[in-house]
Amino acid sequence: MAPLSVTLDRDPRPVGIVTLVGEHDAYSAGRIENELAVLLEAGHCIVIGLEEATFIDSQTLSVLLAARHQAERAELGFVLFLPPEPHTQVHRILEMTGLGLAFPVEQELDRAVAAARAGRASGEHIRAA
Repeated sequence: MAPLSVTLDRDPRPVGIVTLVGEHDAYSAGRIENELAVLLEAGHCIVIGLEEATFIDSQTLSVLLAARHQAERAELGFVLFLPPEPHTQVHRILEMTGLGLAFPVEQELDRAVAAARAGRASGEHIRAA
């Protein structure tokens, strides 16, 4: 199973930073879903760190999208952190599926955390080239 790290930044509004490392597919999607459910149930905003992810499949994308909708209903911020360089397979997957438009994206972690706390992102969505 691909590594997953969860960090909690509590000041001033709790933000759970969930960092995906390596390849994530149906085998790891359940764990991601569980971690996100615990954080959202506790009222934490969410940042998904994709800077170390090399691949995410449709099941993982589905889990992230469902969690984003859950966060939205609870009025909690949900932001992807994905630096622009290097342009990875994760960028391409978000572009090809069109789901890069479904998520607020920030290119710097501190901005992603601030955006999640504020319930919005000032960064760009990922668009197909």
